Amino acid sequence: MDTLSITEIWRWLKWLPKYVLRKIFTPKRLSDLVLFDVRARHDSVSVNLCEHPTCDIWFQIVNMTPYEIELEAAEFIFICAGVEIKIQHVKREVYKSGAVASLHVREDLPEGKANSIAKYLRDNNSSIDVHCDFSCSLHRFSKATHRLEGVSVKYSNGSMRRTGVPII
Repeated sequence: MDTLSITEIWRWLKWLPKYVLRKIFTPKRLSDLVLFDVRARHDSVSVNLCEHPTCDIWFQIVNMTPYEIELEAAEFIFICAGVEIKIQHVKREVYKSGAVASLHVREDLPEGKANSIAKYLRDNNSSIDVHCDFSCSLHRFSKATHRLEGVSVKYSNGSMRRTGVPII
């Protein structure tokens, strides 16, 4: 017996009128069909504490809806070694139905936050809160993922800030 993916099954429903589809695919249902997490491989979250400190986060987005969705805006709150870092993402990105895609965000860190992270980076107790606003042909909807915990952060150049060695 052949197996069909969810998106292939939903293609058969496209003949239904939009008002029926809006009842089936409510904003909550659409939100539930978008999976959002930190990318599983390599260095998905890294903090570079060099002279110009930055943090980079790679996310994975899986669009299990039968519609092409557009990421309109996103806000990420990254708790790193007890320091809160807010990252705004306003670049619009489109994800086709059934797509598994990556989203990269980067934020420059103020010196004070970088120094605090360097001081407490051994306590790798990090988490990420995510709030994304999406739209598709049926609805606008939001996806909130609270406390993505167990985030493994790769730190670089932290020893230079801890030891007081001047950063050149």
